[in-house]
Amino acid sequence: MEQRYTKFSLLLINISRCVQKIKNVEMAALGLKGTQVQCLVGLYNSPSGLNLMSLSKICGEDKAMTSRTVKELAGKGLVYVDKGERKYKNPILLTGKGREVAAVVAERISAMLEKGSLGISEEQRAQLYRSLGVILDNLTEICNTYATY
Repeated sequence: MEQRYTKFSLLLINISRCVQKIKNVEMAALGLKGTQVQCLVGLYNSPSGLNLMSLSKICGEDKAMTSRTVKELAGKGLVYVDKGERKYKNPILLTGKGREVAAVVAERISAMLEKGSLGISEEQRAQLYRSLGVILDNLTEICNTYATY
């Protein structure tokens, strides 16, 4: 039991560290941070834009962090908010420059995913993702039973 826990935990921690390091090195050349990358990719995959709540979910961040990130990206000329009456419902969209940068980001991510998946068949990868999804669902259910801190 302990060995299984240790192996599982260490695998996830070390995969996360590698992903963060690769993301930091690759994206530093573009002047981007991790949360900015998540937002750009989310918007790149949603050409009609996303509101703040939807973008927050895709990025795995709260609305406040996502809002700050959107402001940073807007300051770089990569995104804009389609102004309307409802602040949090307005779609956030990539600018032309933002689409170009996001395309480069998507290309680099795709290359890293290819390298990271060497030696794994499509079927094995699909099964891995399904298994991780089930584990996440189960752990989320457990987490939801704990009192909020």
